[in-house]
Amino acid sequence: MSGGVMGKPARYQLKVRHYEVDQYGHVNHAQYVHYLEVARIEALDSLGLSLAEMRKQGYLILAADLAVKYLAPARSGDTLEIVTYVREIRGARSIWIQEIREVESQRVLVTAEVTGAFATEDGRPARTPASFREKLAPLCVPDGAVAPSE
Repeated sequence: MSGGVMGKPARYQLKVRHYEVDQYGHVNHAQYVHYLEVARIEALDSLGLSLAEMRKQGYLILAADLAVKYLAPARSGDTLEIVTYVREIRGARSIWIQEIREVESQRVLVTAEVTGAFATEDGRPARTPASFREKLAPLCVPDGAVAPSE
């Protein structure tokens, strides 16, 4: 990121389906990882940087690290909003910050930090192409500049 240009978080909503809950009636912890991934892919698509487009240009973006904090459970029928932004792009790495809220109460359920790594088709790390950095700029929010719940 450069030049003091600041973007804003992407927002994606979904409704919890009955088969995504465990025997306690809560969304299974692993399901949140799927929700987070869907929201990142939707955010990329909205910028014209789909996974297919990246691949066409010879690149992949892979999740290299994922830290998830589970704060409160979601239940079947809840509508969730996933807020997603990019905190940093450096070299082959990008840091994605995400938050899942229950829409009606605005209760924060999950927070996550995901390290994305750009790579070539053969899996070798690759610096983030300038054209990708430009397309990602609208999602770039420096640390402390905007809280994900804004």
